[in-house]
Amino acid sequence: MTTSAALKWGLGPLVLAALAAAVGHGRSAPPAGPLVAAVAARPEAERKALEEAPWLATANASWAFGSLDSVKRAFRTEIDRLPETEGAWRARAFLRFGIVDTNPDGQAAVFAQACAADAYDCDHLKERVEREIKVRFVSPGNYLPLYFIPGHPPVPAF
Repeated sequence: MTTSAALKWGLGPLVLAALAAAVGHGRSAPPAGPLVAAVAARPEAERKALEEAPWLATANASWAFGSLDSVKRAFRTEIDRLPETEGAWRARAFLRFGIVDTNPDGQAAVFAQACAADAYDCDHLKERVEREIKVRFVSPGNYLPLYFIPGHPPVPAF
């Protein structure tokens, strides 16, 4: 075998394999476009918020249009997912669950948990509940609970 034949049949396939590997790697590597660069440049807290956006959208959709069972499932998922440091979001979940709860004693307990999660809710509990009711389009939960109507049942002091 001559040198030119060895180069042609030995080195040729190696060069083609290297080119194919380079093209395959270029096509399989994740694209680093402007969106990826913009997300990577955000602070850690904002990147975490972007990751939680689908969960929040699902919880909001369940709250607005879901049945009682779907609201309860969304509540359990949201409470399990949210850390104790996210008091405002946990309080919102407790408020939503308290609104659909039909037991007045259960409502009082759930609203107390909302107050424990976020102290701001204790001062503005009725306003927060009214805001959540406005975005709920189906029953139950699209009306003010008896808990907030004087005399039905007595409202405990927090």
